[in-house]
Amino acid sequence: MKNMLREEMEQYNLCHSMFERGSRIVAGVSGGADSVCLLELLCELREKWELALYVLHVHHGIRGTEADRDAHFVEELAAERGLPFRLVQVNVPEEAARRGMSEEETGRILRYHALEAYRQQVSADRIAVAHHQGDQAETVLFRLFRGSGPRGLSGIPPRRGAVIRPLLFADRARIEKYLQERGMGWCEDRTNRETVYTRNRIRHQILTLAEETINPEAGRHIAQAAEKLAEWASFIGRMGTQAYGRAVIRERDGLRLSAEGMQKEDPVLQAEILRRVFEELVPGAKDIGRIHYDQVRRLLSGEAGRRLDLPGGVRAERHYDSILFRLSRPDGNLPLYVECGVPSQHIVEQGGVLWRFTFERRERPDLPEEIPQKDYTKLFDYDMIKSGLVIRNPGEGDYFVMDAAGRKKRLSRYYIDRKIPKSMRPGQLVVADGSHVLWAVPDRISEAYKITNNTERILVITKERIP
Repeated sequence: MKNMLREEMEQYNLCHSMFERGSRIVAGVSGGADSVCLLELLCELREKWELALYVLHVHHGIRGTEADRDAHFVEELAAERGLPFRLVQVNVPEEAARRGMSEEETGRILRYHALEAYRQQVSADRIAVAHHQGDQAETVLFRLFRGSGPRGLSGIPPRRGAVIRPLLFADRARIEKYLQERGMGWCEDRTNRETVYTRNRIRHQILTLAEETINPEAGRHIAQAAEKLAEWASFIGRMGTQAYGRAVIRERDGLRLSAEGMQKEDPVLQAEILRRVFEELVPGAKDIGRIHYDQVRRLLSGEAGRRLDLPGGVRAERHYDSILFRLSRPDGNLPLYVECGVPSQHIVEQGGVLWRFTFERRERPDLPEEIPQKDYTKLFDYDMIKSGLVIRNPGEGDYFVMDAAGRKKRLSRYYIDRKIPKSMRPGQLVVADGSHVLWAVPDRISEAYKITNNTERILVITKERIP
């Protein structure tokens, strides 16, 4: 019998370059129909594509014996297919209360954290999750109701970084049919039917109503629209890069936007230029809305000397022929200084964005031989630490070791070389041991603390944005 779903997943993969021959993939498997289908399809492709597969299941600590059942089901599923299995247990209600977030969002953050940690441990290339066409439609509607623009309405991407979604093209009915034809069971999560969650209300009430009373293909059409908007966003992104280069100049004190250069651009590209300005000054800022774009446009037509204070500490000043954007530090805003033990976890603010820093100590045998380092995870020789660890803003006398010969470089010089505007430097983040900077966030680490073949104890520092 011809396996149409498998063939379509292969074609979808080729279109979006999600995995390649010889890929190492961690599959997030909840035990539900979607993730069971995903794992089975990957297993069918394992030999042809020479895939190395790993299975991870997250126990959320919510549904008692029902959750225990799901974990056992996934473990047996992995064992039957001869796949490595990892169970991660978290307490979502407790963590959600501590963070002041919803259980739904907290669970999502913890799942991806666990998946990424396992991916790094086994040196995998990809993380496969089982979002499908219905999830896409649900996400688009959710964002539409919250006022997202075209970029947000492009929905869930087939691939973002290491995360891939090979089933995003398939609807739930086809997924269940695939499993039924093979006599395969799955676990039902009762919380997926509870309309206390916003996304569940969209899925079971709004989307279902649209499919029953307007068009049975409503979900598929919404997903198709998202795909078209994603193509639009990609195109605008490429055009925006060129427009940004034409209109914006990086200076020591900030970013200068040419009034004439801005006015030559199409309104769509004007918005893209401003988005990039805000993103460079305050990465990940969510408080910038349409009203702020409109305010900047009015400032462009205003008189020199006017200024505008925007979210994230961004100040826009109208000059004769331009606007200078820079980060301001309000009077009375004390420099950041957080002492960090090991293990520990700390939440700090940078320009209106919250970041979580996690400090862990690991023994060398507990880590894979090849240890990938990313912008959000850095590894250090724990035994090189002398004074104690601090997350803080830069200070006088800060330095790091720039090479194996032990040559030092002043942090201020490093910021100049990186062309970071002077006004932005006081708000930068470092992890330091006295005046010695281990990590100039996000990318530079000191050679003196790098792990070597002789390193026995390793400090793992993870930085993640809090949505």
